[in-house]
Amino acid sequence: MKSLLQISHVRAIGIWGMSGIGKTTIAKEVYNMSCSKYDRCNFMANVREEWERHGLIYLKKKLFSNLLEEPDLKIDIPHGLPHRDAARLRGMKVLVVLDDVSDQKQLYDLIGKLDWFGNGSRIIITTRDRQVLSRMVVDNDIYEVKELDFDDFFRLFNSIAFEQNHSRQMEYIELSKRMVKHVKGIPFFLKLLGGRLGVLKDKEIWENQLKSYKKISIKNIHNIVKLSYNDLDRHEKNILLDIACFFDGLHLNLDDIKLLVKDHDYSLDDEVDSLKNKALITVSPDNVVSMHSIIQENAWEIVREESIDPGNRSRLVDHDDIYQVLKNNKVWI
Repeated sequence: MKSLLQISHVRAIGIWGMSGIGKTTIAKEVYNMSCSKYDRCNFMANVREEWERHGLIYLKKKLFSNLLEEPDLKIDIPHGLPHRDAARLRGMKVLVVLDDVSDQKQLYDLIGKLDWFGNGSRIIITTRDRQVLSRMVVDNDIYEVKELDFDDFFRLFNSIAFEQNHSRQMEYIELSKRMVKHVKGIPFFLKLLGGRLGVLKDKEIWENQLKSYKKISIKNIHNIVKLSYNDLDRHEKNILLDIACFFDGLHLNLDDIKLLVKDHDYSLDDEVDSLKNKALITVSPDNVVSMHSIIQENAWEIVREESIDPGNRSRLVDHDDIYQVLKNNKVWI
């Protein structure tokens, strides 16, 4: 990735790989290391989700308001930029990360043909679909994120599951190796399983967990997430599903969420700490609560499994389901 940043002309760089492999983590690291070398920087997270929630104009305004440092920037055209803004932008060397792009149209409408940006600018795009990059990024500028090798993966697993407890790490070393071998180099699963197993104190329970995982293909993501979900108590399950269905993507901090769920009869702090320790959510240094897209998508599936009839589900996410429930006055209480 460092070598791809060195060329002087405007360049789009793709980071491509399967869900959970670490594309966003790499993009964040590159962004944090390199931002000081550019006139302006912007990290746009969750492009796919934001596009579906807010649409193109909202995203364009968000991106270029930040780059041009104009909070009230007016953009009302889907293609191109106003002439004055385009002229200013071409005089800047910028670093932009577009994270989780799922469609070529999103890419083209947001950043044009790269001629909007000044010499030396870098546009980094993360995606699960290599075809998204085919019109904008040449093959040599695509970084494929591959599975970690066993040694690196093993060290990472131990750091998550045992933190600084080296004596416990040595006691569980053979079990850890067997677990890592099954998870097959995908960091997301390692974080999920390491967070889950790290709180278990009994070797026999670890053995039973390993047997459970061996019955499930690592590609069957839903069943893996469901195992972690089933470990939660009733309150933790409710908070997890609330965050997945209502709050994630809104950039709400913990105090905002506490206010929104204030009628619950339990401490949200305890539930959030538990979900965070089990790697089901993350809490940023400025207290913003979020979750990995894999967790969110599987939480939606858990809600859908509650009933074939959307009116009997605890939460509604899909627009068509919401419309049908309201149209037919079928609200579950």
